[in-house]
Amino acid sequence: MKKTLIVVGYGNMAKAILANNNFVTQRYHLIITGRYAHKAYDFITQCALDASVYEAKVESSSSNKSIIDIEGKDILLCTKPAGLESFVFKGQANSVYSVLAGTSIAMIQKHLSASSIVRLMPNIAAHSKLSATAFYYHILDAKDSTQVLHNEIRPFIESFGVAVQVDNEALIESSIAASGSSIAFLALIAESLIDAGILEGLNEQQSIALVKQTFVGFATELAHKSPNELKYAISSPGGTTIRGLAVLEESGMRGILIKAAHTAAEHARQAIQKYSTQDMPKKR
Repeated sequence: MKKTLIVVGYGNMAKAILANNNFVTQRYHLIITGRYAHKAYDFITQCALDASVYEAKVESSSSNKSIIDIEGKDILLCTKPAGLESFVFKGQANSVYSVLAGTSIAMIQKHLSASSIVRLMPNIAAHSKLSATAFYYHILDAKDSTQVLHNEIRPFIESFGVAVQVDNEALIESSIAASGSSIAFLALIAESLIDAGILEGLNEQQSIALVKQTFVGFATELAHKSPNELKYAISSPGGTTIRGLAVLEESGMRGILIKAAHTAAEHARQAIQKYSTQDMPKKR
């Protein structure tokens, strides 16, 4: 018997997780909701989903918040962190999966009740079902923890990539440095290498093709070799590659990448501190 998954939000990450995800479509009746019903309908069309739209009722007060009945359902939170305040969640959900950066479990619990809450940090490779996803979970009834983890949480996350469990919630923000934001950093490196190829005389199409395949090959090699092994397998003494590496080290590229990744993670940590000091609506 299928369960119900209510997806709150219809942005890029929701699309990456749900599009072409056979596990989700076979396991769940999908319901998409958000502040604007027409965007939810557009999202369903774009992702070719067999899903319905939850047109939430609006509170009869000046708050103008949308009411969502979550009793007994699974929930996927894909809004912006501040977007949670646009909704009133009624009832107790089964499992809640949150991809919201800078939004702790404690903050989520101020908005809704659930038997289990999972924070996950996927990356955009979920589109290809190749996301590297760190996750941390909290379950109300500890005796059900192992069963819920292996029968519900892991299968859901592994439906769009690899699941890496962390034992401290703060490490969800840390994972932004290693995987959450890193594809954007790698994209900038790819662009730079394409430009380098053009500078050396390749045309744009040639350079793009070579760099794309190089990244595919790199990922395959990295699966069974360390970065250090790869680096020295290519670098012959006094040769071309080691000279290029020397320029990168002299320019501080290693430190620049570390600083960029740290800055991204730190921004999420600061968001938690900011929102945790603000008054939040109580669950109903």
